[in-house]
Amino acid sequence: MPAAAPPLGHFLPTLGAIFGQEPWIIDTAADRVVAGDARLGADVPSHWFELCREVARRGSPEFIAEQEPLLALAVPIPLLGPIQHVAVGVFRAEGGGTASGSLAESCRQLGLNSAAAAWLTSQAPWPAQRLLAVAQNLVQRWRSEAQVNQLGDEVATLAVQLGNLYEEISLLHRLTRHLRISENDEELARATLGWLADTLPVESLALELISGQARQGEAGADSPLFLTQGNCPVDGAGFRRLLKRLAVVEPPRMRIVNPPASTELTADFPGLPPLVVAPLVEGEHLFGWLAVFGHRHAAEFGSSEASLLASVGALLGIHCGNLALYREQADMLGSVVRALTSAIDAKDPYTCGHSDRVARVAVALAGELGCNRQQLDTVYLSGLLHDVGKIGIDDQVLRKSGRLTDAEFEHIKLHTDIGYRILRDLKQLGDVLPVVRHHHEAWDGSGYPQGLTGEQIPPLARIVSVADAFDAMSSDRPYRKGMPDQRLDAILRGGAGQQWDSRVVDAFFRIRDKIRRLAARAEEREPLVDEICRLA
Repeated sequence: MPAAAPPLGHFLPTLGAIFGQEPWIIDTAADRVVAGDARLGADVPSHWFELCREVARRGSPEFIAEQEPLLALAVPIPLLGPIQHVAVGVFRAEGGGTASGSLAESCRQLGLNSAAAAWLTSQAPWPAQRLLAVAQNLVQRWRSEAQVNQLGDEVATLAVQLGNLYEEISLLHRLTRHLRISENDEELARATLGWLADTLPVESLALELISGQARQGEAGADSPLFLTQGNCPVDGAGFRRLLKRLAVVEPPRMRIVNPPASTELTADFPGLPPLVVAPLVEGEHLFGWLAVFGHRHAAEFGSSEASLLASVGALLGIHCGNLALYREQADMLGSVVRALTSAIDAKDPYTCGHSDRVARVAVALAGELGCNRQQLDTVYLSGLLHDVGKIGIDDQVLRKSGRLTDAEFEHIKLHTDIGYRILRDLKQLGDVLPVVRHHHEAWDGSGYPQGLTGEQIPPLARIVSVADAFDAMSSDRPYRKGMPDQRLDAILRGGAGQQWDSRVVDAFFRIRDKIRRLAARAEEREPLVDEICRLA
């Protein structure tokens, strides 16, 4: 806030030091003397007020009366805003008469008291032009000081505004960094309230999320989620009543409530302070409300608080809208994955459950190898879908219990490319495609479909390859029993660095007991496909 203008007393010492007298200070708006040297007389000639008003209007020092050898000089005092006050001094002009009788008569003509003549006799005379030049320089100096002070006030105000703006931008930046699809809504909402509490001078805050679907898997998720920060004056039910009372629900809109409007609400909402409420909207969809209560400095809420709240509400509304759309797509993707895995099991009943077991073992191996969350999600989906291409393989070849002919083996090898073609138009499964196509590649280049070697093979495909081999060798089939552990271990060790990536095989043996327990209990566990699809 700009500093107040200096008081009139601020100018009197300067005037006294320069001119050797304390002049009258005239308030031209009230036509009265507000300060001055009593030796000049208590009364100012009435016609001087009009002359002083003209000096104030022009803003420049002027002689308003002359009675040889005396001069009356009016000096405007530039305070903030239009000039209202004028300093008036009486001076003895250089070259004029010095006789006391002459000065006494001049004082009488000017309306000064009898003592003024004796006092003026003792004053040093001034050249008229020099006197005027000094006054002009003095006014210019005052104006410069006022301008410097004003600029200083503006800089201070700008610094405060920039500080507030920086805090607001920092808050919005933190918020946008956390607008991830996988972010827990309640955690994001609580963090947002905390950031707002650090940024805005408010006593309390509230945030309500209307859409229960935005909180995955929570008990009572169909009811609104109501969160507060500080000593909020209303609970969830009271907040909804307050929204209706403020008439902001249909259509959703922002509302700033300062006294007296906030005071009128205290009968129904005791202790309710001034507040600002903003909707969380995206297009025509309303996802919740954000509100702040009570200014900590007992001030009214204004455009700065409302603007920030509107920005946060818009960001959260857009995020909720994106989240709802994403989860619709995730549900659809989950349905597609379930349909495909069911089709695989129906196509080859001899290997029913194989894809789910491969997916679980592959996730365990990936975790042991230090894969991140996104890679774990991808490897699980890859395990579920790695054999989806078998949908396109001839039933007689797929279900043959005896040894395959060379031609039949070449035909069944086509399932990797068929699976790739089935899934390639689902962009959400783009990371799964390399695994589906290359999980039968061999480290030494003897695999298919492209004969890739070593590091050319996609890393997640190497993991699924080991998980696939383990389940194929360890599972019972109608035409054979699962392979004994000792023989299976020998095959995996022997194939490390030839058939499989030795690092994946080493990881297998580090968690071998965990994998065997996982495979043995797979039938007892609920499928994870819904959870994985939500996070893919």
